[in-house]
Amino acid sequence: MSMPATIELTRPWNCILAGLGVLVGGFIAGESIGIAWSQADMIRMALAFAAAALVTGGGNAVNDYCDRKIDKINRPGRPIPSGRIKDYEALTISQILFVLGIIATIFVNVWCVLLAFANAIVLVLYAAEFKRRSLVGNVVIGYLVGSTFLFGGLVIEQLSAVGILAAMAGLSTVGRELIKDIEDMPGDRKLKIDTFPLRYGARKAAALAIAFIIAAIVLSPVPYLQHIFPWQYLIPLAASIAVFICAAAVVLWSQKPTSAGYASLVCKIAMGFGLLAFLAGTLGLML
Repeated sequence: MSMPATIELTRPWNCILAGLGVLVGGFIAGESIGIAWSQADMIRMALAFAAAALVTGGGNAVNDYCDRKIDKINRPGRPIPSGRIKDYEALTISQILFVLGIIATIFVNVWCVLLAFANAIVLVLYAAEFKRRSLVGNVVIGYLVGSTFLFGGLVIEQLSAVGILAAMAGLSTVGRELIKDIEDMPGDRKLKIDTFPLRYGARKAAALAIAFIIAAIVLSPVPYLQHIFPWQYLIPLAASIAVFICAAAVVLWSQKPTSAGYASLVCKIAMGFGLLAFLAGTLGLML
């Protein structure tokens, strides 16, 4: 087992994004009640960032463990199918990361402990079962992404301002997950995985993905209109919306796996701009 392969297994960029979601949610929740940030608050935020990153890493590792046979077809270059990490090593890594993540939340508050523990269970169930149940798996991933903002709100014990952020992130994630399912159809068909596009067709999957993306776009002005974010939020938001529209156009034009792969990548870029909009809005509040 090599360190580079271990790092790749946990997908550190996803872990960092989860942690950033927690920070955004926490700072927005704090600013919404006019909190006077103390050193203790900042330490709790740092611990929450670490906890989200660790639990996400554990989820990525257990997901690759459960997908080791599928990945031999769909993603043979990943650490387990490529032979760089043994399957039992990946499982051990996931267990260690879950435990460390939950331990970190003990020093935050009981609500964060409960959510971290619940999300660890959901991640295991997703990897082992939910992802093979058509739309259920897509919705679970949407919940997990949205819950990072809720996690940040729980650090401050204030959720009223972060629910809309969680909804936007969750909806756009479900849309992208459906597009990824279209991309993975060849391998999933061989392994008889019950995904939405295999059950109902790629065209219907594309239409549903676009519907989720549109729902997220429709909600996107709400944080500004409700004075959750200042004007700085709008500039990267406009870029995010434009890129999401491009992704929707690609998958609407063609539902071939290669086209879906491009659309999935474009969605990922759009989500990056979306997170940048959240960060810009957060910084705007603090200026």
